[in-house]
Amino acid sequence: MYRNFHNRHRKTNKLSRSHTRISTLEYCEKKYFLNYYTFSLKKIDQKLRETWVINKKLKTLEMWIGEKTHYLISDYLNLLKNNEDTTENINKIKEGIAEEMHYDFDNSKNRKFEEPAFWERGWLCEHYYWENIDDKLEETIQKVWTNLDNFIKSPRVSKIKDYVDLKYPIYIENPKNPDFESMRVDTRWIPELKDISIMASPDFWIKFSNNKYLILDWKTGKEPETSFWIPEQLRIYALKTILKKNRSPELWDNEIESHELYLPSTNTYWGKITQEDIDEIIKLIIQDTNFQKTFLVDQDPFKNQPISSTTFSRTQDEEKCKTCPFRKVCEDLKAFE
Repeated sequence: MYRNFHNRHRKTNKLSRSHTRISTLEYCEKKYFLNYYTFSLKKIDQKLRETWVINKKLKTLEMWIGEKTHYLISDYLNLLKNNEDTTENINKIKEGIAEEMHYDFDNSKNRKFEEPAFWERGWLCEHYYWENIDDKLEETIQKVWTNLDNFIKSPRVSKIKDYVDLKYPIYIENPKNPDFESMRVDTRWIPELKDISIMASPDFWIKFSNNKYLILDWKTGKEPETSFWIPEQLRIYALKTILKKNRSPELWDNEIESHELYLPSTNTYWGKITQEDIDEIIKLIIQDTNFQKTFLVDQDPFKNQPISSTTFSRTQDEEKCKTCPFRKVCEDLKAFE
């Protein structure tokens, strides 16, 4: 059952900072440990590590909706890019994602952890913990379809069509086959972060001229309580853009407009990036990575070796634990702590 999947894909041991990673740390330190430092479980117990390898590949229904929505919108934007966004083709990609979800659901329900597809895509957390969710499959597929339908209807996408017709250079993320190397932010030009690996990639990016850009990202999770600020991820994408162009964290004469679109509501949180936004996100990243370093031996980000698992505290929020994919390995780990 066990495969050394994680280690085969670890190209660097250097400390990494991403929005997902720091959000996990703030959510639950033990989950952060289990998600990013489980190679250290080999020193504790091999069976425990084998349980983790499976837990690592699990996803909740909500995570699944987000994943499939990103796949579907990426497919749609590529149709748009190629001027093939007909009703027939849109229906084809919708049916294609539904067929894929039916296949994954059946394999997940049968707990086929030996299947190659499990190691490639992962199964549902609810099935792993023996929950009966048969009545939720069609509802889940419909939610993914609705997210695409609302995305297509949103005012922002009508403008994207115009941009595509005008042949502006665009980038469409390929979430099915992420290019991790292109996701890296060039931190060489920020001395405090030169030993930190930062990963970031927007869902959609367009360049209007030598110094004018639009960044668009979409979300299916909980919406922020206020719209009076530019979301963290958008500021990181802007930072990545200017570092690549200027080899400096200075905005200079670049104009970057960024939008975060929530689905299915199509509420948008956006703004024009300022130098203050860039300076603030750099300070936040430094603050976050300094916090991450406190969990490392000698606080060394290059070696990136975690202190004992007992250093990472468990959340006291039982509701978080009820849906956590790591709750089996987390519970088993208590016997060794």
